[in-house]
Amino acid sequence: MSKEDLSQSGLYLGREQSLVKHLILQSYLERFAHIIGSWSDAITYVDCFSGPWKERSQELKDTSFSIALEELRKAQKTRQKLGKSLKLRCFFLEKDPKAYAKLKEFADGITDVDIAHKNAALEDSIDDIMKFTRKVKSFPFIFIDPTGWTGFGMDVISPLLRLEPGEVLINFMTGHILRFIESSDLRTQESFVNLFGSASFKNRLKELEGLDREDAAVEEYCKNVAKMGRFSFVSKAIVLHPEHDRTHFHLIYATRNSTGIKVFKEAEKKAMTEMRHVRAEARQRKSEAKTLQPSFFEPEVLYSTSYFDELRDRYLAKAKLSIVHKLKQAGRIPYDDAWASVLSEPLAWESDLNDWIKDWEETEQVVVQGKRSPRQKPHRGENNILVWRG
Repeated sequence: MSKEDLSQSGLYLGREQSLVKHLILQSYLERFAHIIGSWSDAITYVDCFSGPWKERSQELKDTSFSIALEELRKAQKTRQKLGKSLKLRCFFLEKDPKAYAKLKEFADGITDVDIAHKNAALEDSIDDIMKFTRKVKSFPFIFIDPTGWTGFGMDVISPLLRLEPGEVLINFMTGHILRFIESSDLRTQESFVNLFGSASFKNRLKELEGLDREDAAVEEYCKNVAKMGRFSFVSKAIVLHPEHDRTHFHLIYATRNSTGIKVFKEAEKKAMTEMRHVRAEARQRKSEAKTLQPSFFEPEVLYSTSYFDELRDRYLAKAKLSIVHKLKQAGRIPYDDAWASVLSEPLAWESDLNDWIKDWEETEQVVVQGKRSPRQKPHRGENNILVWRG
């Protein structure tokens, strides 16, 4: 199913957050599979909480594992046209027996991909996943997409994070987590210590409220993921609640290669455009259901995207301030370091950094050393240096 078909299929009405998640997964894997397939003989895709959950397609086209398979197969066909092979391997895991029965039926009907599946919790399956990923020399992509915050504590997933080569995409259920993170219940407290890998997150959240508190929790988790997996780059995408101005979850992506971050951020940027549209549609449907009156205007006309715009302004300001601070402190920083810093923030993209640099050059605040010509944009991997002139 193409991106256009995915967003226009009607399979995601009432669960638009899943559409945004699947669009990011689909867009990323489309590029990922072709890039990795150009030099690796095999790709291993691991879905740690496969489901299916709340699917509407009888063929399960609105599930992460089906979407992943479709994108991986595209790369496989491309390699075949070039006379080369790309082995595809998948490990699907689901602990709910009813959901697993659907998953098994789907997996058992596939003959062109090496698929293993198991009806068990992630905590009880790490050894099986590790054996499967190591059986064949391949590039593993680990997708951890839970419905809550338990079952994938840092100590549990640490072997998966340490797979080299390898990348990981984690659904951090921000809305649920922040609602219960201050609970006095001892079991709940312990579950969050397990999730973050230590109790240090509590110090980060002290006296913080609102988005400051949310950002601190997400950043602390990202820091621990990076440390545990020795990842060079970690970024996150915000997925908003369809009908309310609040975060539903973050998708946290970790890699050791800068190309991966570039591709992930491009996937995020495309999905954010669609998220603005489907949130406006969701609000319009809610209003029409309440008033029993149809609207004759486009959803974006009646339903403001101001909250999204405010968030983007927030993270752009944060990213820009960080770069300026580093420039003032050090006098000069590599463009690649500034690039990585900006792209670690949600809703901040390479084009934003280049716009700032253009403005700084025009006002003679910054000189870019290493460019072939004054009008040329700096690029990652060219040893460009940003020099602060103030």
